[in-house]
Amino acid sequence: MKNKEPRVVVVSSVSGGGKNTIVRHLLEKTNDLAVAITATSRDPRPGEVHGKDYLFLDHKDFEGRIANGEFLEHANVHGNLYGVPESSVKEIMDRGQSVILIIDVQGRRHIAERMGDQVVSIFLEPPDRKQWEDRLRHRGTDSEKDILLRLEDGLKELEEAKNFDYLVTNDSIDQCTSDILKILEKEGAI
Repeated sequence: MKNKEPRVVVVSSVSGGGKNTIVRHLLEKTNDLAVAITATSRDPRPGEVHGKDYLFLDHKDFEGRIANGEFLEHANVHGNLYGVPESSVKEIMDRGQSVILIIDVQGRRHIAERMGDQVVSIFLEPPDRKQWEDRLRHRGTDSEKDILLRLEDGLKELEEAKNFDYLVTNDSIDQCTSDILKILEKEGAI
């Protein structure tokens, strides 16, 4: 077990893989973690709040922030821009907490290059294809075309899972949360 120190905890998965649900449960279990609010150019989904779920920026504002070097990483995902503001990560780590970043596989690569040994990367895999597809469909937020695109992209993301420090199957919320907490304790992040 490593000494406790703030770390950058990257949580990635396929679309519909349960990232947000698992992170919500992690935050309920420990005060040693905080989520860095990421930015996106996509429109908010029902119930999402600016500054809580994401920083919702228009495309032009987002590109201006990229030009100013304000993001640790940024990527175009499914036609929308996503990025991690460096200030958000620094603020949390300065408070002595580990930072959770909910980002895609491309983002993990960039964060690992920038932050090296401070990063613990965890990929959540769905238990099987049927459950994954069911989760996407039951969200009710995507068109059939978008669902098919997310499934196609997800297959590529699953191939990248081998590059993560840890692979955790998200079959049960409680078990997945428990498995991740054990990983974070072992890594000294909490």
